[in-house]
Amino acid sequence: MVDVYTIQAGTVFAWFMFFMVARRLVILIIAAAYSRNRPFVPGSRPPEDKILKSKTVEPASGHSVQAEFTKDVRANKVISNDGENDPYFFILLLATAAFSDDVAGTSCTRTIVYGVIYLFARVVFAISYVFGLQPWRTLAFSVGFLCTLACSLDLIITMSMRSN
Repeated sequence: MVDVYTIQAGTVFAWFMFFMVARRLVILIIAAAYSRNRPFVPGSRPPEDKILKSKTVEPASGHSVQAEFTKDVRANKVISNDGENDPYFFILLLATAAFSDDVAGTSCTRTIVYGVIYLFARVVFAISYVFGLQPWRTLAFSVGFLCTLACSLDLIITMSMRSN
């Protein structure tokens, strides 16, 4: 049995961040399952998302509501999305650099690889969202999210191998 007083703070932090990332994954899965058979509300999604659903909800007033998805609106949405996703990854990356690289006694190559892959994925996501490139947008978001999950799992594994 593990004595509560011997648990390292880094291990607790690693598990906390893992559950934060897992919570986001569960929310994404629930949102996808919930909206699976429901039509989009007009103006709520970018025009390129029409390939995902064949029908939309008609507004009650009888006239169609069409939101403008100009490049400046799209750029603001990318900035908002970065504000939601980047803090998780940056906190995990700093923790991985501080704890995992020190514990494993190795170089910081893994941390650099996580950072480069995430940065590349987010740049591709931003460009594909602004220009309306639907399949690339989803792939880039998925790569960035998987990189966040991998960084979290790396931190948990290396902190779990650490002696208390």
